[in-house]
Amino acid sequence: MRNLITSFLNTPAYHSCLLLIHPDIRRLEDAASELVSYGWPRLSIGKDLSAALLAEPSANYSYAARQWLETKLSQMAPGPVLCTEIDLLFEPTLKLDPLGLLRQASRVTKIVVIWPGNYLDGTLSYAVPAHCHSRTWRQPEVAIACL
Repeated sequence: MRNLITSFLNTPAYHSCLLLIHPDIRRLEDAASELVSYGWPRLSIGKDLSAALLAEPSANYSYAARQWLETKLSQMAPGPVLCTEIDLLFEPTLKLDPLGLLRQASRVTKIVVIWPGNYLDGTLSYAVPAHCHSRTWRQPEVAIACL
């Protein structure tokens, strides 16, 4: 994993976003712990974003979530920043495109995202198909590492 991440960090890209993908949450948590041990800052998106949205009316959730993520990551620049607990980004009431949001935010600073899902034949998925927030993208245009 270390070689893969070093290669990602040393390669210039328009979207500096690497998804670490695996369907098993425990495997992803182990990878996150390893990266935190390198001294990387960690952004727990679900925990921190939910606290920020408490002060917002529901009609502003989508805009507030996008602004919050960009602001938070710009404060943590130049990165890399480890983004974990992304589940809230898939909440339908937020009306977000989670992958698009992460790609856009990665223009602010390099991010490595812990992504529970799969990548197979050019298709990225979030969660298992039976999960109520399951989503898929074809040709996601980000760096991907399947653990």
